[in-house]
Amino acid sequence: MDTEHAFSTKPGRWLSQRDTLANANMEWEEFYREHRSIVPDLTGSVGQFRQTMHQAKMRAQQYGRPIVHGLEIHEYTAVSQTGIEVPLRLYKSLSSKANGAVMIYFHGGGWAMGDLDGEDNTCRLLCVEGDLHVVSVGYRLAPENPYPAAVLDSITAFHWVSDNYRTHGFDVDKIYVGGTSAGATLAVVLCQLTLALGVSIQGQLLRAPVLCCSELYHHRMGLRSMTEYIDTPILNRQSMKQFFDWYQPGGLERPIISPLLSPMLDKSPPSFLMICGQDPLRDEALAYADRIEKACVPLRVALYPGMPHAFWIFPELSTTKAATQDLISGLRWLLSHSKSTN
Repeated sequence: MDTEHAFSTKPGRWLSQRDTLANANMEWEEFYREHRSIVPDLTGSVGQFRQTMHQAKMRAQQYGRPIVHGLEIHEYTAVSQTGIEVPLRLYKSLSSKANGAVMIYFHGGGWAMGDLDGEDNTCRLLCVEGDLHVVSVGYRLAPENPYPAAVLDSITAFHWVSDNYRTHGFDVDKIYVGGTSAGATLAVVLCQLTLALGVSIQGQLLRAPVLCCSELYHHRMGLRSMTEYIDTPILNRQSMKQFFDWYQPGGLERPIISPLLSPMLDKSPPSFLMICGQDPLRDEALAYADRIEKACVPLRVALYPGMPHAFWIFPELSTTKAATQDLISGLRWLLSHSKSTN
């Protein structure tokens, strides 16, 4: 296949909505004016990046009460064939409705930030509201561990789930993946890699995903948001460039780096996407939605006009409260539209 001509430059149903999505959200504009000092400014060294985002995520964790009923939480370590240890946190559903479904979840952070604590509340919510088990993955971070460390750790986590299904009551025919930002990239890539093993992931939950790291294909496909949002709060073009420099993936056109460019998107599982309107990653997510929908993949999309990347780290926003309900309803939709039920 001639990849250069494989993608239409004409916006599809979702990408054609980008101008409307770019419109300002008055709640966010007012919040940013009044609370700019607590909005992450990702500049400086990797240590500064991590400290800034850790403070923001811990603030979000402390703002709301964590869910404590209906689940058990256990810490485990998966070990790769080469002896690499990958921390895992299992959120085990105690619901009588739980049927062994399990979601492997990857936190966000540009492949360079984040840990198991940063999205603890999210994983608790997914577990209890979805009546499923959640395995959160503490994958290795760049720049200390550049590509392909995070991808290899995602595979290690997948094998741990597959190998320990009897011990933990997992149903290996009901494995899902999910993640935020760079973690969502790992989720999509894991779906693609497991196809080669003859394993079918049942669904993917993608929050503000990174799906095309190639500027060349941004240009060829008419994707503008990465060049438009050069100084937006939380995430912008400059911080993404820094993440790429640390991650050192090379070959940005490869599907394992840019899943949007995969020739196997027609084999994608049912997908739920959450897309932010003033996010440099917006257009690639919209284009991904167009491509898999064209391939007749079951799809549900939640859009947030005027909101920056991963705005839900501010739980006091009414849009965050709405996004939380979207996450719950999107998860339940995903579970009801899995490959095993079609």
